[in-house]
Amino acid sequence: MFTDVTDFRLPSSEYIHRRDALSAKVEENTAVILFSGHAPVASLDESYPFLPNRTFFYFCGIEQEDTVLILIKNGAKDTFTSRLYIHPREPEKEKWTGHRLSPEEASAISGISDIRLLEDLKGDIDEILAGSMNIAWDETDTSHERARLEQTLAKTDRFDATTDISGFVTLLRMVKSPEEVEAIRKAITVTKESLQVLEENLHPGMRECEALAILECEMVKRGSLFQSFSTIVAGGRNTLCLHYPTPLGLLNDGDMLQIDCGARAGGYCSDLSRAYAVNGKRSGRQQALWDLILECKKTSLSAILAGSTIASVNDATRKTAAAGLRDLGLISSSEPDALESCKRYYWHNTLHHLGLDVHDVCEREMPFVPGMVFAVEPGIYIPEWGFGFRIEDDVLLTSDGAEYLS
Repeated sequence: MFTDVTDFRLPSSEYIHRRDALSAKVEENTAVILFSGHAPVASLDESYPFLPNRTFFYFCGIEQEDTVLILIKNGAKDTFTSRLYIHPREPEKEKWTGHRLSPEEASAISGISDIRLLEDLKGDIDEILAGSMNIAWDETDTSHERARLEQTLAKTDRFDATTDISGFVTLLRMVKSPEEVEAIRKAITVTKESLQVLEENLHPGMRECEALAILECEMVKRGSLFQSFSTIVAGGRNTLCLHYPTPLGLLNDGDMLQIDCGARAGGYCSDLSRAYAVNGKRSGRQQALWDLILECKKTSLSAILAGSTIASVNDATRKTAAAGLRDLGLISSSEPDALESCKRYYWHNTLHHLGLDVHDVCEREMPFVPGMVFAVEPGIYIPEWGFGFRIEDDVLLTSDGAEYLS
């Protein structure tokens, strides 16, 4: 099977709906100013790959540097008047840096009809600041562009009254629309297909970097040019490093291989972890740990219900882990606090929100509601045995409980 997400995008109606939802949260006579940002410098004349600020992207779907979105809510309307500021088309520059969006293309993606050039931005912001309009922005945005706007605002009497919309945006992003879920499903499908190719080619004597190359090649071939996060490929004792950064080791006969990876589709992330026996057959200890992690996963899934919390799912899963670790003789029955002792082997939380970011924004104490998407990843790591691993899948919370997406 070959799933191609090269041209997959959410419909412009999705971004229009989100802007309307934000408009209901901000006061009248407010201008929301959001920046796509710019790729950070990697070296003297090279930049890191560009990904737009996620709040900016959430409201317009544009993935182009130095783009600005201004949303204006005045007393005459309940919804925003939207403006998008883009680079002009410059054929000479595009010879070096690639295609720039035309106004028509930017409008089709975002659903915004008022497309302006960046050369108009300063005058328009000056006009906004010269009036009595309130200013709102995303205070989690660390871009130079927002910092410059903050410096400008600091010279005015409205700086202290500036509104931070990041809390509103977090609540909106925590509950996914059907279109967002479909994007995550597509990202998951690309990831699963790529994992299948790796599993078919896995053998003792490979290096971790070869497994990494197979995985990322398959994801890129399917249109996921940038992955959800840096792919983790760790064999043997390297599985005891959760975010193992240097996949150069040899995969030996008898080793377990930990994979943690995720493709993107339409800007949305997937996050899957798999643990493979390099020779295709798990040893007794490897199978015992495998079985315990699957029991933990069953507990996690049954605990993901409307009204649950991240803490309650973590607590339930750790109880199962502690009982299993006692059965394996790793925790003594005489230890008074099995949950505390379990932390020697259960090192990370059981789940996290998933969406535009692999660890998506959230209010950690907020009770779960249908429409939330989680990556569920119980993992146990046993230094005495020389290995550990996690098995991770992505789920959607419905009114009936957790539904597998992966």
